[in-house]
Amino acid sequence: MQVSQHIWDADVVPPQWIPSLPAGQADLLLLFASVDPAAAISTLQQHFPDTPLCGCSASGEIHQQRVIDNSIVLTVLHFADTRIRVVTEPVNGIDDSYQAGIRVAQQLQQKDMQHILVLANGLCVNGSQLVAGLNQQLAPFNRISGGIAADGERFKQTWLYTSEGRFSHHICAIGFYGQHLSVSCGSYGGWDPFGPKRRITRARGNRLYELDDICALDLYEKYLGHYADQLPASGLRFPLLISGEDNDPVVCSVLGIDWQERCLLFGADIPEQHYAQLMRANVDRLIDGAHTACQQVRQQNQATPDFALLVSCVGRRVVMQQLIDEELEAFSETLGADIPVAGFYSYGEIAPNRGVGKCNLHNQTLTITTFTERTACTDC
Repeated sequence: MQVSQHIWDADVVPPQWIPSLPAGQADLLLLFASVDPAAAISTLQQHFPDTPLCGCSASGEIHQQRVIDNSIVLTVLHFADTRIRVVTEPVNGIDDSYQAGIRVAQQLQQKDMQHILVLANGLCVNGSQLVAGLNQQLAPFNRISGGIAADGERFKQTWLYTSEGRFSHHICAIGFYGQHLSVSCGSYGGWDPFGPKRRITRARGNRLYELDDICALDLYEKYLGHYADQLPASGLRFPLLISGEDNDPVVCSVLGIDWQERCLLFGADIPEQHYAQLMRANVDRLIDGAHTACQQVRQQNQATPDFALLVSCVGRRVVMQQLIDEELEAFSETLGADIPVAGFYSYGEIAPNRGVGKCNLHNQTLTITTFTERTACTDC
């Protein structure tokens, strides 16, 4: 497996990729951007006319184990003995998210599938329903990871990028096939719950109206104090822990407010009769969570990965601020400093629970997906 990484330099004439794009074949282009990448994608179409591209808008890019902003980062992948297939699927309204997940899974499903990597628009796709559709079609297969496109703390517009252009209501999914590819995942948060658990007494889809028969927005504003004036952005500092009797707890972040209906909007379904509890951050715990996610990957595969994709929540970045590089340092310390790393800060993270369980949509979580290819020759 060959990996090269590049940053778009728009300040030179003409703008160009640094370092220069590699010659020869490429199987997949991964691109993450917090500025308009149209010119950059145009150069890729000329240089790699037959290579599929998949990427999205971000709240900050991860490039070679550092976080950068206002940039476009590219990873060029070439596999020795692994096949890939890329599909792009429209989502016809947020209520179509579940069926869109099924449609994507049907197109990618094959016997020797090793992994599916999924990227989706951030404000018009119900991430939990998308993952539920994937799980329904693929079960018991659970090797699915990816993330939800982001737009910083603005919550205005997210984009999905492919070789065909940019899209605002789509999913892009990549299937990886063959017996020579090993993919490992890790996922962990590190947030601390506080305050009482409250029963979700009124919710519809991704809209939360009442907790213990009290307006959820009123409770939220009460607990946030002076942060309430900064909603919805400040909601990234105070996610909700959603738990049921038969489900693993899931952390959900506020992505919007409907002031007219006085309800909170999330990127996932909020199930009635489950319990919700506010959470807050401790920076040391978030860094410890990054170490835990890395250790989950190490336990699954002792070999040094060829490439790692990191998707972390924008809420972690809001809280950690200038310390955000420390969650990437956790990766270097646990898995190695020389591994090519790319990724982005998202509105939602897709990964198996604890790296090996059922795939879920997460918030406020660092997720890691590592790819290691053993060539046919090596196995001889």
